[in-house]
Amino acid sequence: MILISLLTVIVFALPFPYEAVPLYVPHFVTIIALHILVSGLGLTSVVLSTRTSVILSIPFRFLSLTSAPVLMPRMRGAFGQIIRNIVGGDGVERIPPTASNRRRNEANRQIRHRRRRQDIHDDVREPQMEEDMEHADDDGFPGGPMLRHVLTQYEHHVARRLWEGEDRGPLKVITHGLKLKKFSEVPVPHPVERWIRESGLLPLSSAYLTMVDAGLVSAFIERWHRETSSFHLPFGEMTITLDDVATLLHISPNGKFFDAPVNMSTNNAARAAHEYLGATWEESLAEINFNKCAQYRLQWLRDLYSRLIQTNQFECAARAYLLHLVGITIFADKTHTRVEAKYISLFIDLDRCRHYSWAAATLVFLYDNMGDGAVHDTRQLGGYMTLLQCWIYEHFPRICKRGDRGAVPAHLPRACRWIAKHAVEGGLVTYRQRLDALLLEDVLFTPYDDDRANYPFEDISMFSGYLRCGGVSVPYLPERCLRQFSRIQCIPPDVPPMPANIDWVWQTTMQSSVSVFQRLYHVASFPGEVTEDYYAWYMSVSHPLIIPRTTAHAGTSSDHPSSAAHVGTSFAAHAGPSSSDRDRRTTELVRRGINLVEPFSEIYEILSALCLMYDV
Repeated sequence: MILISLLTVIVFALPFPYEAVPLYVPHFVTIIALHILVSGLGLTSVVLSTRTSVILSIPFRFLSLTSAPVLMPRMRGAFGQIIRNIVGGDGVERIPPTASNRRRNEANRQIRHRRRRQDIHDDVREPQMEEDMEHADDDGFPGGPMLRHVLTQYEHHVARRLWEGEDRGPLKVITHGLKLKKFSEVPVPHPVERWIRESGLLPLSSAYLTMVDAGLVSAFIERWHRETSSFHLPFGEMTITLDDVATLLHISPNGKFFDAPVNMSTNNAARAAHEYLGATWEESLAEINFNKCAQYRLQWLRDLYSRLIQTNQFECAARAYLLHLVGITIFADKTHTRVEAKYISLFIDLDRCRHYSWAAATLVFLYDNMGDGAVHDTRQLGGYMTLLQCWIYEHFPRICKRGDRGAVPAHLPRACRWIAKHAVEGGLVTYRQRLDALLLEDVLFTPYDDDRANYPFEDISMFSGYLRCGGVSVPYLPERCLRQFSRIQCIPPDVPPMPANIDWVWQTTMQSSVSVFQRLYHVASFPGEVTEDYYAWYMSVSHPLIIPRTTAHAGTSSDHPSSAAHVGTSFAAHAGPSSSDRDRRTTELVRRGINLVEPFSEIYEILSALCLMYDV
């Protein structure tokens, strides 16, 4: 072994210039001595100086007592892949960074398995490992999306885990409707009422549902995607627009974004309660110390408001009222009992409240909370549930129970029309099945057309860009939901990057953005019209269904109104007189095909006739 090492060192020394030999001789002697010592100790490799590491590589290869591979640190390759160098093993393995945790774990198991086998067969290699991993990544997710450039966060989405059999169940949701109803009965002195009215938030005091359907809300949250700010349904995308907020809640989409502090210290929260809410310094400190954070309890605000009214501190009373109002409506968070103190900054100058875009703030807060709710590990949902549930009532009249008061006076929010009913039998499971079976005829894309005299359409709803509320920004992309604007839905452009100055874009390009929207997107000739290539594109970038077919057949169906184009509780429930798998599969394919063709076309009529034959 010593002779082999000596010969190897001599071979490596030959290319060096003669005058450099004296400089390398001491290194060669050291190398030989260390190599003998290392070989005697049974070590596999030794890392010396950079100058000698190359010379050591071949002698160590021959003298090492074992040939187990060594995992070198990870680094990134030329195209962004994560590379593992396996010395003495399988060489370089590339694992795309976008691979799911499941695939990464599988790759790691294969690496460990190969390392165990190499004790016997060191030269055995896994052929085409790199190509296999790349092809697996290109295949997309089971059930979609097949292409990942749109739903970039789908790996952690609740829909993916649900497709794989992991059901987290319904989210914990709550509505403050009863609290708001009770609080609205408290007398409001004229000076306080004037400030509330001028703020533009007075309609919120009458816009509430006393119950929330957790299964219904959870079923829609499972289809929400933060990347596109939209629900992904079997026939395409839909979202809650600025027009929806302005109509249902009667609050303005016009105005500027506000700069509530991202974080408020407990000291500043106590000081704000003392200076702007009229609480004593001792009361303010006690409240903050009780909560152990920069928040105020809703009950504490109600009690404080009543006391301020009695002492004629009307300005402070108005701030307490408004802070409580937004805390149980548009800024309702997961605590369900408190409101963040930072929102008091919105009401310091009561005369400027009306200059804010309250509809935009409402959407930002709701979008952000729905994005959190769409992550599998989330169990609780924040946001204004009255808005979300009333939006569902308006656009999906057949999917759930709802009470209808009929037309409401023009000065009241349209949300006052609806009365919450108890959930359907089966809850979340039933709602999932009904959403998977939705047809275009089950959807009202423009439900307010018959009431525009009371609720005029706001052109600002066609703005495309980003909305901001304090430190939170979300994309607002009406071009992805053109059918809600009576336009022909086409393949939308990619989600734009967030601009450096969101406020500047909102204030200076709003009119031009609306003009571009009206010019680019043509008015539809019938509700739900799409371009010929839209559905093929949508199927490749989304996951139109939530429940795998085998699971859907096993689900429990419940009673639901039947018609040629109704929302089915499950595909199995509408398989016709025959219970065979062939008839059931035929029914499913026909129903899916109807969603992919132009309504009232010849092929549409054929598929509709087939549906009638199978009594769908």
